[in-house]
Amino acid sequence: MYLMKDQNPEVVDEVGANTAWPLILVVQPDIQVYKLLEKLSPETPWGVRKIAAQKLGDQQCPEALRGLMGALTSDPFWMVRCAIIQALEKIGNPKAIPTLQDVAKNDGIQIVRSYAAKSIERLS
Repeated sequence: MYLMKDQNPEVVDEVGANTAWPLILVVQPDIQVYKLLEKLSPETPWGVRKIAAQKLGDQQCPEALRGLMGALTSDPFWMVRCAIIQALEKIGNPKAIPTLQDVAKNDGIQIVRSYAAKSIERLS
C-alpha cells in the first residue's frame, strides 16, 4: 500500500486528537522482527544470530515462529540452536512442538537435545 503525495494517514490517539503517523507504522506492525529474522541467516556471524534469536524471544512475537523453527533445523552452531529453542519457548506457541521433537531426537549435540526436550515439556 502506498500513499499519494497529498494523502496523509491519520489516526485518533487515546486522547482523541488526530495524529499523523508515518505510513510504516500503519502498514507494518513491527519491522524490527523482520530485520531480526534476516539476521538468523547462516552467513551472519554466530554471535549476532544468537542475539537476534534472544531478542525475538523477548518480544514474544508470533510472526517470528516460522522463521525461528526454520533456523533451528538449519543453524550450524549449537549455541545459536539453544538460543532459538529458548526463544520458541518464550513465544509459547505449541506449533513449535513437532520441530522441537525432531531436534530432541536427532540433533548431534546433547545439550541442544536437552534444551529441546525441556521446552517440549513446558509447551505441552
